[in-house]
Amino acid sequence: MDNFSEDAYEAALEQLPGSAESIDAGLESFVKGYGDLAHDDLRARITALYAEDLYFNDTIHTITNRENLVDYLGKTGDALDESIVEVKQVMRDGNDVFVRWSMDFKLKAVGREIHSESIGITHLRFNEQGQVLLHQDFWDSGHALYAKLPVVGWFIRRAHSQL
Repeated sequence: MDNFSEDAYEAALEQLPGSAESIDAGLESFVKGYGDLAHDDLRARITALYAEDLYFNDTIHTITNRENLVDYLGKTGDALDESIVEVKQVMRDGNDVFVRWSMDFKLKAVGREIHSESIGITHLRFNEQGQVLLHQDFWDSGHALYAKLPVVGWFIRRAHSQL
């Protein structure tokens, strides 16, 4: 499944209520898991971090099982030369956790080095074992990623300047 669907997110909120029991352990694993997406052990960290059945949306893709998520994030990590994700703030409301973060990454695309800095918020819910059941990102992937790409980026930057 690709892209964001409000209906899918709302359905996931209803189907995956989460648990407050293991939020602290889950948050610790989340921070470690995303600290460096370019590191070789990313696939193992993601496998341990997420529940088998889940809802994941990063504004680019929606994924509902761990195997596909490990593959997707593993390929993402493989493409990165450097990556730092820093948690700036954590807000809790019952079983819901909102993490405000900054991300800085470098990669090569079409023979050009791309350096991107971005900010965002992730809505998380954890199961009783501290694994992520629900992960919904809120960030501007168009500005942070696509606007930096050759050719495509020119069109995105032009559209932004016209608004």
